[in-house]
Amino acid sequence: MKNNNVRLLSRKLSLVFASALLMACGGDQESSGVVSESPAPSGPVSPAESEPNVAAFANPELAQCVIDSPLRDIGKGMDAPSVTSSEVAVIQDLSQGTIGACAANQEFRFGSGLSDITGPVALKSGAGWEDSAQVMHGLHQRQYARAFAIESPCNDKRVMFVSADIGLMWGSIRNGVLEALAKDPELAANYTAENLMLSATHTHNGPAGYAHHEAGNALHLGFDSLVYKTIVNGIVDAIGRAHRNIEGNEQTAPIELAVGELLNTNINRSRPAYAMNPEPERQQFLNIRGEEVDVAKTMVQLNLRREGGSPVGVINWFGVHPTVMGPEVPYVSSDVKGFASLGFEEIMATDYRADPGKDSFVAAFAQADEGDASPNIFINEFPHPDPRRGGGETPMDSNAISGTKQLARALELWQEGQPLSGRVDYRLMHVQMNKVTVTDPNVLSRLEHPPELDEPKKQTCNAALGVSFPAGAEDGPGPISQEGLTCSASPDLLRSAAADFAGLTEMAMPLKLVSDLLLCNVQHLPVLGLGCHAEKPILLPTNLGEIAGGIPNKVTGLLGLTSNFEPAIHPLQIFQLGNLALVGLPWEVTTMSARRLREMVQEELAPVGVDTVVIAGLVNGYIHYLTTREEYASQQYEGASNAFGPWSLAAVTQELRKLAGSMAQGTVMPVGPPLPKVKPVLHRLPYIPSDSPGEQAFGTVLEDVPAIASPGDEISARFQASHPRNDLMLNDSYAYAERFTENGTWDVVATDRSPNLIYTWHPNYLPPFTMELPYTGASEATVAWHLPRNLQPGTYRLRTKGVAKPGGAWEGVSGAFEVAGKSEGCP
Repeated sequence: MKNNNVRLLSRKLSLVFASALLMACGGDQESSGVVSESPAPSGPVSPAESEPNVAAFANPELAQCVIDSPLRDIGKGMDAPSVTSSEVAVIQDLSQGTIGACAANQEFRFGSGLSDITGPVALKSGAGWEDSAQVMHGLHQRQYARAFAIESPCNDKRVMFVSADIGLMWGSIRNGVLEALAKDPELAANYTAENLMLSATHTHNGPAGYAHHEAGNALHLGFDSLVYKTIVNGIVDAIGRAHRNIEGNEQTAPIELAVGELLNTNINRSRPAYAMNPEPERQQFLNIRGEEVDVAKTMVQLNLRREGGSPVGVINWFGVHPTVMGPEVPYVSSDVKGFASLGFEEIMATDYRADPGKDSFVAAFAQADEGDASPNIFINEFPHPDPRRGGGETPMDSNAISGTKQLARALELWQEGQPLSGRVDYRLMHVQMNKVTVTDPNVLSRLEHPPELDEPKKQTCNAALGVSFPAGAEDGPGPISQEGLTCSASPDLLRSAAADFAGLTEMAMPLKLVSDLLLCNVQHLPVLGLGCHAEKPILLPTNLGEIAGGIPNKVTGLLGLTSNFEPAIHPLQIFQLGNLALVGLPWEVTTMSARRLREMVQEELAPVGVDTVVIAGLVNGYIHYLTTREEYASQQYEGASNAFGPWSLAAVTQELRKLAGSMAQGTVMPVGPPLPKVKPVLHRLPYIPSDSPGEQAFGTVLEDVPAIASPGDEISARFQASHPRNDLMLNDSYAYAERFTENGTWDVVATDRSPNLIYTWHPNYLPPFTMELPYTGASEATVAWHLPRNLQPGTYRLRTKGVAKPGGAWEGVSGAFEVAGKSEGCP
């Protein structure tokens, strides 16, 4: 889940751009060597060689600042353009396709909507880091759910795609959203499990504890119903707004597909595993310098705008982990994907609570095949926790660098592309992943692993995690220090690693059982169904025989596990959007695994006009990593986290081929067993509201701003405050920066959506673990603002608000301060 020559700009320069991306007066951005040095290798959608058409943006000055940003030059030269077009689509003329009435269709209906899903920003740990010692107590960037309804009038089929700024799309969220939709007659008539796809961006710094299966809550001290309800309700609200937007706009328009490369933005963090793949296969993916391209550089984007030019939104897919904001960062954050989304929306003047019937731009930077892709491009030179691993001197700097690169490339692609051609269609199936035997000759013929990795019967196993799982990935190492522990390692070394992870192990199984019966001794307990994990030393079984309907195997109970630690049934889904196929999987898919899946799906769907395939991970559920058989053999973090064993990718390929075949042939395919519905067992200790203002009233200014400041300065004010859990300020803000106008009013120029306006809560006692305080008492809050370099002279102030229990709503306002001095062209 966690995861050459270094050119670092000075902290001062990078903070300049990090400080103001989301300001109404400017933003914080980059310029990648992509525009001039990294054109897409082929096809009509290559990076622009001329000046961009900034008139396409509501804030063209800010867009130009992003495109020209020096942040794009950080790491320049690390990558080179690819030689082949294997991962960059060449849009074809599909007018002579074989898809009937929709063959030449280039007209679609669409709508977009978004809603705030930011959970508690205090005393929570991040879903993805799985670190109980991470105690977040502030807000860097809000989280949103962004929804898109797309319909082809030629066959009257519609899909709903949602990208949510959360770490993991647990099945609990999908079940909760579907249950809520079923209660709304209008939404239920249009959106069901079959045509609804829920995707997570995979930010690791969103509040955790929203799974119904225990694996998602174990290291966060239990289930948190407030986080769960906030995410579900926000996603449903976003869906409802997208639905009202499409229903309020009957006219059709083309949807443009733009594809290009984004360089110097991600690296493969698991190179020993990638190197296990066959050399002939790796040699298919080279850059112009003859180097292997070991992580996908392709960005795919859908541009949605009406015939009259009204911008509706973009859906952007690029595979990279949002792990810049590490477990050492005490802030809730939507990380690099959220940074890019909020930046694009600032440039397009998004109204976050607009009338859904009217268009308001929504920018989703969704996740693709990020399983081994890291944004920390200097992590080899500066290993975690060195903040310079992402290119900046602080995590906020690095967040701006990676987010700006993605944003700038998306701005370029917004001005490019060709119309989608074809129909809208969808298929869904649920697979009992611990009970798949691979028999499809087509799939078997594709396997190229060496003979020593072969087995006559290729089947999946009951789910389990290996000894290298707690080592974590390079982005955020875990409690043991060594990846790559296989069954060829010494028993003493394996037992030592298991002992290092005794905390979580003991929650599920006594350490003695792990050491004596599991690890590489699972063949002595065939009833457990773990003997097919090959090289993996078993540390933690996570599902020992769940059958359809969620009935646990009796052995599970004997070992102290329950069937709801992790599910065995998982969803596979395909959306066809004209000549684009979107494959939704609940895994974090590695680069080579995605390449193999993409090739197969494209072959199967070519008869219905598909020439571009996106493999979208973290969709509709979550079950760790999907690696190739060869990568699995090295048992790096990703291979140890491949829950169903060495033949998982072959099993997914087989079942996905059935799904794609059904779509190509126009047949109806049974969905399969229902997704399990369970209730969480472990709950967090309850929050007990107990605020006290101390000697001061709530909102009292304890430390004020300076009287005078200059553009580029960082200022702050500290206030008497209350626990932020009392009111999440959804679709609102805990913090504001405001400017005094000639009319005698204060206009908001920044809110806590902006990464340059940071809200920090200071309890009297900050616990060492992510736990609720038995008594809050008097607490304080700081609002810190990094002034944009292009901030105009004037009178400004900071403001914060909250709700005390007891005490009610309160507000705190700083003193006014004057901004004077030279104002630059970009923030």
